[in-house]
Amino acid sequence: MQHLDIILAMNHVSKSFPGVKALDDVSFHVRRGTVHALMGENGAGKSTLMKCLFGIYSLDEGEILFDGKPVHFHNPEDALKAGISMIHQELQPIPYRDISENLWVGRYPTKKILGLFSIIDHKSMRKRSEDLLKRVHLNLDPSTLLKELSVSQIQSIEIAKAISYDAKVIIMDEPTSSLTQAEVSQLFDIINALRDLGVSIIYISHKMEEILKISDEVTIMRDGKYIG
Repeated sequence: MQHLDIILAMNHVSKSFPGVKALDDVSFHVRRGTVHALMGENGAGKSTLMKCLFGIYSLDEGEILFDGKPVHFHNPEDALKAGISMIHQELQPIPYRDISENLWVGRYPTKKILGLFSIIDHKSMRKRSEDLLKRVHLNLDPSTLLKELSVSQIQSIEIAKAISYDAKVIIMDEPTSSLTQAEVSQLFDIINALRDLGVSIIYISHKMEEILKISDEVTIMRDGKYIG
């Protein structure tokens, strides 16, 4: 199934834990600029497959091709550098830090002082944060503390962080589990805008109504196996 439109291919992936075969010869392909839903009951292997992709777990068997090239991600940092981001079901914001710090933690923009010392470039960080917030339809001051925001706003900030890595593929694990219907509609607007820009979204969910509304393609898993 290798084709120019395929941005991601996971071929014949298997993964075992003590006493459990979590993934059994699973193949999964995602086309460029599409929303691809990954469905299945709890324990089907959806999150395990994505954690293998994101470098949280190593593969026992199989291969990953990204942009047509074999890749081996040893940790999430490798995946992020390659252009794959993951928004986990359990959001992990830093509540007593502001939006800018949450967006750029661990990679703050810096500038040189007297050509000798590097310090955080707060002006640049604020400007870049404002640009990212606009892309996810958030009219917020970057100096706002995360503890003052709603779950949907924090999730949008996680999406903004994913965009900041110039991600070509964004994994969203059960992104609507804590959202109201109005917030779901806003999330779908963001997803559609990303798709229009050529970003591929892997959308993990078991909510059939959402899947039919937002997805271009659907893959179903059961008991660690690819079903169809």
